[in-house]
Amino acid sequence: MQRTGIIHRELAGLIAGLRHTDTFVISDSGLPLAPGTPTVDLGYRYGRPPFLDVAEAVLAQIVVEHSWVTDQIREINPTVYTALCSFGLEPEPLDHDEFKARVRDAKFAVRTGEDTFFANVLCRAGVPFAR
Repeated sequence: MQRTGIIHRELAGLIAGLRHTDTFVISDSGLPLAPGTPTVDLGYRYGRPPFLDVAEAVLAQIVVEHSWVTDQIREINPTVYTALCSFGLEPEPLDHDEFKARVRDAKFAVRTGEDTFFANVLCRAGVPFAR
């Protein structure tokens, strides 16, 4: 049995399948996703599991070379934005409609039970190669 990391079988498999430049989204409970987007829905009630707990666990497993958030997050949900930065991301703000359009092309989504506005991040996978 695995000792550390993501133990959710489906989520671990999707993470292991990421390749350079693939995108994935970690979302709140309300972000619209394209039909057919593989989604690991972890939410079991509003607020649970929280976005930040899930984001911290997932982001610890993945090299992220770029990330995006909606431009409204810094004003409306600064706690989430600050936490994403503390996890090592430097999320680029996008117009909310542009953000949702880019999410449509994500390889997969991880939906949380988060019930605060704009708690979403779109990430592009990088590579762990040393320079």
